[in-house]
Amino acid sequence: MTFGVWGDSDVGAGVIGSSDTPTTGTTHVRAAGVVGINKAPQGVGVEGFCAQGTGVLGVGGADQPGVAGKADTGPGVLGTSTQGPGVTGQGGGASPGVSGNAAAGPGVSGTSAQGVGVIGQGAGAAAGVSGQADAGPGVLGSSAHGVGVAGQGAGASPGVSGQADAGPGVLGTSARGAGLSGAGTAGPGVSGSSTGAPGVAGTSTSSPGVTGTSPPGPGVAGTSTGGPGVSGTSTGGPGLLGTGTPGVAGTSTNGVGVTGTADPGPGVSGISTTGTGVSGISNSGTGMSATSTSGFGLDATSESFIAVEAFSHNGVGVSASCGHPEPGNGGSGSSPDPPNRGPAVRGHSWFGAGVEGLSEYDAGVHARGSTGLTASGSALGADVTNGLRVNGVIVSAGSARFVIDHPLDPTENTLTHAFVASPEQKNVYDGVVTLDDTGAATVTLPDWFDALNQDFRYQLTPIGAPAPDLHVSARISGNSFSVAGGPPGGQVSWQVTGVRLDKWARANPVEPVAPKPADQRGLFLHPTAFDQPVERGIGVPPVPVRNDGPREK
Repeated sequence: MTFGVWGDSDVGAGVIGSSDTPTTGTTHVRAAGVVGINKAPQGVGVEGFCAQGTGVLGVGGADQPGVAGKADTGPGVLGTSTQGPGVTGQGGGASPGVSGNAAAGPGVSGTSAQGVGVIGQGAGAAAGVSGQADAGPGVLGSSAHGVGVAGQGAGASPGVSGQADAGPGVLGTSARGAGLSGAGTAGPGVSGSSTGAPGVAGTSTSSPGVTGTSPPGPGVAGTSTGGPGVSGTSTGGPGLLGTGTPGVAGTSTNGVGVTGTADPGPGVSGISTTGTGVSGISNSGTGMSATSTSGFGLDATSESFIAVEAFSHNGVGVSASCGHPEPGNGGSGSSPDPPNRGPAVRGHSWFGAGVEGLSEYDAGVHARGSTGLTASGSALGADVTNGLRVNGVIVSAGSARFVIDHPLDPTENTLTHAFVASPEQKNVYDGVVTLDDTGAATVTLPDWFDALNQDFRYQLTPIGAPAPDLHVSARISGNSFSVAGGPPGGQVSWQVTGVRLDKWARANPVEPVAPKPADQRGLFLHPTAFDQPVERGIGVPPVPVRNDGPREK
């Protein structure tokens, strides 16, 4: 191997160079402390080696980097060390400590068996380590035990900054430790920007792929116009772990703000002692989306506050779906429900409500389906406060009744009455009428009576004295009927019934006797009343018939 400059020292620096004017006669036209030019096809421009100290040390002034390297195929700057940093650079002004530019390989590459592969410290607005690449990573760090790439930023500058057109801006890989670690006091610990691929990508086999810690700002912040802002993948631990005020913040205009994928553990895990563990906000789309093939799509636990909170300006706060229209697919996994029969949303509580809905101006809970709402309980199936409105038919498998405080002993007893039943949709009207001097009277009914009723029935009872000749002298017509044959000035108690003939009643007639469906034959609505076991009971309501057609949006 041929070297432009070689320096070897047991005590001091291997090579020291100082210059105030540019070098002439070469392609290097800047003022440089040391310049190495190798015209051989595979040589090194400048190489430094030290058993305990720094192989190559550069300090830049004004707007120049401490160490600058440029290569067509290999790394622009390459440092190797068995104990200390492979490459160390300190920049002044607005220049980075170490700057590398490569057309195919990494701009800066550092490898260390125990220490940091690449370390850079920036001052002012400059980055500690800056790397730019057209195809590969801008900065590449690899470590077997320690940190692959470590950066510490001051002021508003990031500790490590990477930019790439196709690949990751910063790539960190580790077998045991963190693939990429960043710490910031005012700005982001790690900042990545990409037009096609993830801004920051981390891969780990046992610990977090990307970890970020920040006291005031986001531990990890990702912004993307097309792909994920931050993407984390892990086979053992969390794909993405953040601790902070938020721990992880992701913003995206088209794609997902934060996405996490894990084989056994959670894709995204959020833990907070006082605030929200994971927060999702959307102005038009879904605030938070969770999908699972066997476990819980979303699992949230809170010791003292809300486990899951969702808010949407214009759309749905929480949207959940379960099941599938394709027959023969799906599995129960850890769910206690049969395949394709589980609820979209399930709430469980030991002492409070399992599911609670609150709306300031609309329905607290809106249910729609083959059976819109089903409820069962050990004491009551449903407890409704205030009025109940049913726009349809009320079907009762038992009896209907009212229960009130006992009028004479309201603090100690209740009073119960059963409703009157009929095989027809029948209305009942009654009253008391006073007869005239001839023993006759006309009973006037409401002006809508004839439009609502038909098939009338009459009942007359004289009050105070017998009236054997009392009778209906004129049937109902024009919303009235007449009675006669009673004592002059006497009183008569009357009752009239009519069967409804309005349009709704005619469209929904009562069928007193109806055969049971084939799947309910041999079963009972009330099996214990017939001395039959509970297992022979019919579920109320029955399981809806499966529809394999497309689901209504």
